[in-house]
Amino acid sequence: MPAVKVSNPRDLVVQLLGELLFVERRLADGVIDEVRRSVADEELQALLERHRDETKAHAERVETAFRMLEVASTSNLSRPFESAVAQHDELASSILDPRLADVFHAQAALHTEHWEMAAYRTLLPLVPDHVAQLLRPSFDEEGEAAKQLVRAIDRLAEESAHAR
Repeated sequence: MPAVKVSNPRDLVVQLLGELLFVERRLADGVIDEVRRSVADEELQALLERHRDETKAHAERVETAFRMLEVASTSNLSRPFESAVAQHDELASSILDPRLADVFHAQAALHTEHWEMAAYRTLLPLVPDHVAQLLRPSFDEEGEAAKQLVRAIDRLAEESAHAR
């Protein structure tokens, strides 16, 4: 795959939107459900399920942003995301304590939220105001999901520590 040439802000916007579309679709179309099925904690399962539904809307917003910018919608492979998924899958199967596994699953989800927030945050000042207004709810929802994941990690880690 040849390197992408980014010579102006619009090129960067198209590249970042494409990476976001890839990640949002992968999350909504399977990754979140795979993690959710591995989770033992019902609250964390519910959080992941709610965020999966939000993620589907995020992908639709990114597709709409492409149309609003009059650019063909492209899904650009995110190697860091795919590496994170592979690393999660590799280590998750080796964690024997279900509570610790849930902490790990929540931590992996939090990593993804932070990546998504960084991508949206970078895009917001680069796109026209009407596109920023479209994407801002996704940024806000990623932030709320991150806060909920932090609370879940704290709760699960505390439960795990007390179970010893």
